[in-house]
Amino acid sequence: MRGKKLGRLLGVVLAVAVAVGVTGEAAVAGAAPTKTPPDVPGFNGSTIKLGAITPQSGLASVVGKPLTEGNRVYWDALNAKGGVAGKYKVDLTIEDSQYQVETALQNYDAIKGDVVAFNQILGTQIVKSILPRLKQEQFTGAPATLDSLWVHQKNLIPIGAPYQIEVANGMDYYLKNGGQGKKICAMAQDDEYGAAGLDGLTQASKTLKFKVAKTVRFATTSDVSAQVGELADAKCDAVTLVSLPNDTASIVTKMIGRNFTPQIIGTGPTWLTGFENDANNGAFYRDHFMLVTEGPAWGDTSVPGMAQMIQAQQQYAPDQKPDQYFAFGYAESWAVDQVLEQAVKNGDLSKAGIQKAVNQVGTLKFGGLIGDYKYGSSASQRNPSRASTINKIVVGQPIGLQILAQNLTSQAAKNIKFKG
Repeated sequence: MRGKKLGRLLGVVLAVAVAVGVTGEAAVAGAAPTKTPPDVPGFNGSTIKLGAITPQSGLASVVGKPLTEGNRVYWDALNAKGGVAGKYKVDLTIEDSQYQVETALQNYDAIKGDVVAFNQILGTQIVKSILPRLKQEQFTGAPATLDSLWVHQKNLIPIGAPYQIEVANGMDYYLKNGGQGKKICAMAQDDEYGAAGLDGLTQASKTLKFKVAKTVRFATTSDVSAQVGELADAKCDAVTLVSLPNDTASIVTKMIGRNFTPQIIGTGPTWLTGFENDANNGAFYRDHFMLVTEGPAWGDTSVPGMAQMIQAQQQYAPDQKPDQYFAFGYAESWAVDQVLEQAVKNGDLSKAGIQKAVNQVGTLKFGGLIGDYKYGSSASQRNPSRASTINKIVVGQPIGLQILAQNLTSQAAKNIKFKG
């Protein structure tokens, strides 16, 4: 149903930037390109085609659907103002990966000849599997995953503070707010995403001087009774959790069944709006769950980037409920737009031209919606934001979150080293 070529159907945002120097569509729309880009695969002289490889069905669709909606809303708003550089409209071709590596690779091969770049590739393991093809074919893609593995990859356009940063800032907040001397444990997916969270915990432990008493791994959608039992038997006071929402719900159910009530410090993808109101588990989330994300509260229009996104969402997706994944998708398209603006300015939308543009954008800026990301003149110079937002779970707030600390940048986060 959400298959191929949605182009103008829903799109994206950036409806108006407040007068505070926000970069993005509102800031650059209408700027005349220096040269007219020649036609290339994915660009016919008037329309720029981008690909998205994302779960629109299956267990990860609860993330993929709103995230892709954010992608589309951004482009819809930009297209209404003429498109990239005020001249070239964007058409988004969406492929359903089902959160399966083999399906995602098939998706990539199916559309690679019809797009100039990939606006979204969702899933750490999926990005890792597609990356060799991007390198071989000189393609550029935006990963919808916060693994630090992407920081120095020249074929990728990462945004956001990596999972390692989330974990480091989450642990810093916990330890400084009653967690000193407590037994700290971890539970993580048995994949690249889980490994990223555990890497952040290991690095943070060196700066914050704590030991990880127990670590368990689990396969997605599996029975987690044994793993939860190990943590309960170890009498863990706090558990760093690296999971997707489906597994989060299962894990919390098992914890309640064991009468095991640790403080959970969850990475961003652990959460799904509505958990706070769950008849069976809602009280546990409100009392024992802390979520680490990035940026302001949904609807905080004092932040230019948020004001911009909300206006576009209200105009182009009025039924969209507050959702952190929607906001990420919006920011992801915003990043790709900044690269495309530079490529158009150079008069080159070829694969090589987009690669060149990535090294010329300097710093990707988002008006406070998420942290700015320094790119420099090569992938080796990239430095993502080190800031996180710490949230408690509440009823009656957008996304079920209430901010405890915003733009927290701990020394542990500053000390994180990124591979590659």
